[in-house]
Amino acid sequence: MSRSRTILIILAASFILASCSRIPVVNWFFPESGVRWEDTRWCVPASLKRTVAAVSRKFGPVVVTSTKRWWWENKRKGGARKSFHLKCRAVDFIVKSRTSPSKIKRYLRSRSAVGGLSYYRRTGHFHIDDGPKRSW
Repeated sequence: MSRSRTILIILAASFILASCSRIPVVNWFFPESGVRWEDTRWCVPASLKRTVAAVSRKFGPVVVTSTKRWWWENKRKGGARKSFHLKCRAVDFIVKSRTSPSKIKRYLRSRSAVGGLSYYRRTGHFHIDDGPKRSW
């Protein structure tokens, strides 16, 4: 079997199995298969995309609700004046599982790509960004 045919078969199998995000080969081709993006994703740093995908694989489906914000949107949402959302370097998301938020926060703290980390109990949102290490 030729090398190009082997690659084609692997790609086809990956497409077929795309919904099975716990299969390693699928994760290699579709690293964000358990993530639903409801906001801009093209400008988000790859390190944060990989982190959100890893959260999805470990804890269940993730819904990304906020990434890039314009200054007036940031002000309306009560964001910090120098928010990383303004530079598209922050992600707010919800984990759709019954995993305790403290367990997810502990995992996020262990990730080198995560600088800022917060959990908003009222809405169930996590915030991560690639700035300096801090939490609030």
